[in-house]
Amino acid sequence: MNGAHKSFADVVRMYQQALYWYIRRVVLVHEDAEDVLQETFLKAYRHFWQLRNPETLKPWLFRIATNEMNRFFRKRTELSSLEDLPESVLNHYAESPGANVSQTASRVISSAMLRMSPLQREVFCLRYYEELDYDAIAAITGAGKNTLMVSYHEAKKKIEKQIDNE
Repeated sequence: MNGAHKSFADVVRMYQQALYWYIRRVVLVHEDAEDVLQETFLKAYRHFWQLRNPETLKPWLFRIATNEMNRFFRKRTELSSLEDLPESVLNHYAESPGANVSQTASRVISSAMLRMSPLQREVFCLRYYEELDYDAIAAITGAGKNTLMVSYHEAKKKIEKQIDNE
C-alpha cells in the first residue's frame, strides 16, 4: 500500500498542472477547477489499480477529468451566459500557461474560448495546448472523430472572429 501511495503521489506531481489548466480552461472558474481536479484525482486513486498499461496513464487521467467536468456541468446550471462570469474570471482567464504564444495572442484566444461551448473548449485545449490527435481526443471525450473535427473547426472560427474584432 505504501508503494501505491508513493506511485500515485508521483502521478499527481507529474500531471497536476496539466490537468488543472485543462479543467480550468473548460470550467473557467478557479475554485470550480480545483473541485473538479480533486474529484479527478480521487476517482483516479480509487481505480489506479485497474490501470494495466502505464502508457495509457495520461489519456486515462484526461478521460476521468472530462467525465468529472461533464458531471460538473450537469449539476451546475446557474452559469448561463458570459455576463454571469465574475470579473476576476475574465481578467485572469488569459493567464493560463500553454502554447508558446504572445500575451496578446493568449488574450485573444482566451477571449474567444469564453464564447465556446464546453465541448469546443475541451477539443481546442486537447488539440492546441496538449497537442493530441483526434483519435486520442476521441478516447478522452467519448465523442466521435467527425464531431471533434467540427468542434475544433468551430472553435478556430470563433478565434478568427475574435481576431477580426480586435
